[in-house]
Amino acid sequence: MEEAQKTVLFEVSGTVFAGQKKATALGYPTANIICDSDVPSGIYVGEAIWKNTTYSAALYKEDGKDAIEAHLLDFSGNLYGETLTLRARHKIRDVKKFPNQKELIAVIAADIATIKKICSRE
Repeated sequence: MEEAQKTVLFEVSGTVFAGQKKATALGYPTANIICDSDVPSGIYVGEAIWKNTTYSAALYKEDGKDAIEAHLLDFSGNLYGETLTLRARHKIRDVKKFPNQKELIAVIAADIATIKKICSRE
């Protein structure tokens, strides 16, 4: 699909900062950047652009927070202090609370599988 034809729900750029490492503890490390409070909350299929390379990404924005988290698919490395641009393409669900860590991890795994499937079609 041509870049110009892809829908962009929102785009944010910023410097990656260290968060509380909760996602890393669950097995899904994220790059965190500051964003405006008007960025809508949710779980999104997205992309992260770093040093002219585009990575498929799962984006997470919690309501009331001034940061967005990106789990870059098929990426490992340290992005702290780097400039990252995040583009949301599709919202896959709203943010929900889960009763326990096991259920949360299962839902994150399902979200990542959905995001990979969508990205493979684009």
